[in-house]
Amino acid sequence: MAEQPALVLLHGLGANRFVWDPLIGAMPWDGAIVVPDLRGHGGAEWRDLYSFGAMAADVAEVLADEHRDTPYVVLGHSMGGIVGLALASGWFGPPPVLAATIGVKLRWSDEELGRIADLASRPPREFPDRDGAVEWFMKLAGLYGVFDADDKRIELAIEAGVMRTDTELRFTEDGEPMRIDPPVPAPGWCAAQDPATVEVGPPDMAGLLAAAKCTVAMAIGEHDPLVASDHHADLAAVAATNPHAAGVTAPLVFASLGHNAMVEDPQAIVDWLATLPGFADVL
Repeated sequence: MAEQPALVLLHGLGANRFVWDPLIGAMPWDGAIVVPDLRGHGGAEWRDLYSFGAMAADVAEVLADEHRDTPYVVLGHSMGGIVGLALASGWFGPPPVLAATIGVKLRWSDEELGRIADLASRPPREFPDRDGAVEWFMKLAGLYGVFDADDKRIELAIEAGVMRTDTELRFTEDGEPMRIDPPVPAPGWCAAQDPATVEVGPPDMAGLLAAAKCTVAMAIGEHDPLVASDHHADLAAVAATNPHAAGVTAPLVFASLGHNAMVEDPQAIVDWLATLPGFADVL
């Protein structure tokens, strides 16, 4: 069996590093595993700037500090998949051996685009009790309606996904809510996600795939409400020009699974990864 590279797992918008626990438990992986909270999520700091590039730079810094000169493969879910593609460009350091994605959203409506600035400017939604914050976190992370709040598979994700808030909701003269910085102490619970993280917005998929310096493999859940297999036809032009992205128009479809396929059926993900460069020799 070949020496295992480092495995980098990147979560999606609204989630945190613990959503990868079921997959980690299912993988026969003896190499290093790097599972960060991306900025503005979980235990990571809330920052002034949220972009795919900034998040990729954060991950690259961790790799440079802790795994310098170690080859790595990256698997990203949804937003994390885009961060993985940014790493694949080589703009932030050595590119991975493979960049694999699950559930990357490819099409955005005008309504969705128009709401980004408003959502980003809102304060964290505050709840008087933990249960309310847990439900809200599960909705933000795409887990609500798929898992129960007491499901052991997401126990740690929920624990890291909510926090007591010391943010006081105040309002502008126009009656609009505003986020206090620094926050004013007040009781309550909220999701452990900076609302401004939505500012990452839609990715430049054509640009990222054109810049990819490693094989890109994409997969989706059959019942993912955010992306469908036919959406990948939008990537045909770039797939025809960069051999590394040649397969992105035909994503693997996980039967019966949704947006968080790696939590729903981690073994299905392992079986897929075992067919890909960077994984085939070590799984």
